[in-house]
Parts: sequence; C-alpha cells; structure tokens
Amino acid sequence: MPTRERLRLQVTKLLIVILLNLLTNGFRLLKVGGSLVYSTCSLTIAQNEDVVEQFLKENKTAELVEIDAARNWPCKGGRIPKTWRFDPLTSQTSGLFVARFTKVVI
Repeated sequence: MPTRERLRLQVTKLLIVILLNLLTNGFRLLKVGGSLVYSTCSLTIAQNEDVVEQFLKENKTAELVEIDAARNWPCKGGRIPKTWRFDPLTSQTSGLFVARFTKVVI
C-alpha cells in the first residue's frame, strides 16, 4: 500500500476514534431524558452510521430519537432508521449527517 494511502487510512481511523469519544463524552454529561444531536459535515458511512452503531453498542442507555422536523428538510433517511443525510444534489449543501439521541433508564 502506498505511503499516502496508508497515511489517509490512519487519519481516518483516528478521526473515527475522536468522533466516537466526543459523542460518548457529550452523552455522559446528558441527564436522563435529555437529547444530544450528533452531526457531521461528512458523507462517509465510517464517520456517520458506523460511529452511531458503535456508540449504541457501547451505551445501553442511548436511544435514537426521530427528528420529526426532518420530514420537511431537503434530506434523505440514513442507512440507520431515524438518521438523516443531506447530500449535495438533494439539499444543495456540501453534505451533512444528523442523528438525535436521548438517554433512557434501563
């Protein structure tokens, strides 16, 4: 594997760890019943749905919550139900991903 490609892969892995840590730390500070929005300006599954899946696996008190207003937004549902993707063609943005969590008691 060329050096440039290896470096890109390492940076991507580090970014995913950072995103997961930010999401986890923010959720840790959330009160039961509170909401937390995870949003990126990325279109990659690794930085979006994969981070959400890993976070849900590691945080049993986290639940995805529907974003009712999203039905009126220029976006499409993400690969995971209750997540949303804004792609350049649909939304005329550079691209976004949005997921909303709540903390529940188990």
